[in-house]
Amino acid sequence: MFNYLFIRLKNKRGELGIGTIVSVAIAIIVAGFVLIPGMRGFAQMVLDSMDAWWQNTVQTSIFPTT
Repeated sequence: MFNYLFIRLKNKRGELGIGTIVSVAIAIIVAGFVLIPGMRGFAQMVLDSMDAWWQNTVQTSIFPTT
């Protein structure tokens, strides 16, 4: 997979384009700033939903305290 990528990135002189490497690095950094906060919010939503499900369904129906 990486061999194919490096072959595609080489220019006619056989050198890897520094502009391409910089562009890929910038894209990864920007994606990290955009995706990481969104993933954190999504994970918090999932955990809150699971907590509510546990308290409302499992504790009251399966493991009643009285």
